[in-house]
Amino acid sequence: MTVRPPRLPGLLLGLTLLTLTLGAALLGAVRLAAPPSPLTALWIALPSLGLPLAAVLAYRLYGLLTARYQVDRDGFLLRWGAALEQAPLAALDPPRPLAEVAPQARPRRGLWWPGCVVGEGAVVGLGRVEFFATTSPEGWLLLSLAPDRHLVLSPPDPEAFRQAFVEAMRLGSLEPLPALSRRPDFFAARLWRDPWARAFILAGWALPVSLLAFLTLRLPALPPEIPFGFTPTGAPSLLAPPTRLLLLPLIGGLCWLIDLGLGLWLYRSEQERPLAYSLWAAGALVGGLLWGAALRMLAAA
Repeated sequence: MTVRPPRLPGLLLGLTLLTLTLGAALLGAVRLAAPPSPLTALWIALPSLGLPLAAVLAYRLYGLLTARYQVDRDGFLLRWGAALEQAPLAALDPPRPLAEVAPQARPRRGLWWPGCVVGEGAVVGLGRVEFFATTSPEGWLLLSLAPDRHLVLSPPDPEAFRQAFVEAMRLGSLEPLPALSRRPDFFAARLWRDPWARAFILAGWALPVSLLAFLTLRLPALPPEIPFGFTPTGAPSLLAPPTRLLLLPLIGGLCWLIDLGLGLWLYRSEQERPLAYSLWAAGALVGGLLWGAALRMLAAA
């Protein structure tokens, strides 16, 4: 018996989110061609955040399109995008309604939505629970792979799926499926789960973007020329147009990009990860120093 979970609501909502995300990223990219304005930081943020988000949404939709559950006398198989789970039927018990075991169980916060409930959670008394469901919680089934490892499924007819499980177990196995558990190991996902990497990278990105927004807001109120350099004693030396200040966030953004690329290369090796953290922290430090320099110049103006 092979069944596919109900997919249409999740696909429609996911396509809507993907369209909005790509539209926002395209709007930001187009608006970046205009002269700097108070909204320049927003135009930078839209594509830099929207494109990675769109990639994750596209993968979630791919998972929905390929989702299926299969049960026969030789075993159980789940396919969901690049995720694969299979187990011999003799090692399993028939699935149970999740509402009878843990009615409040939900995945951890992440990129899932009604119609595409995918993620991992921990339930007291059960352990690790992975969700591969599309319907409302009333139709979820809990399949135990081990005492502390479980799957949540949403076949279109839960009772018929449970009955097919029981009948397949009664038939006995001819060629048991080997136990196999495979999950996509995306580098970006591993990086995002690392709190230090996430904090350093986001800080290094946010500092120059916020500085750009701050400076574009201040430019109209500045005099025609402002100090853009200081003598060793701290006195203003070089005068320049206020727009010259926009070089500071651009320099910060360039340093962040270079540090990000080198850090990503080093992060792949466990031994080199401290160097990757150092590079990303240096990018955030540069952003902080440029903020200080900009404030000092504005104060002198």
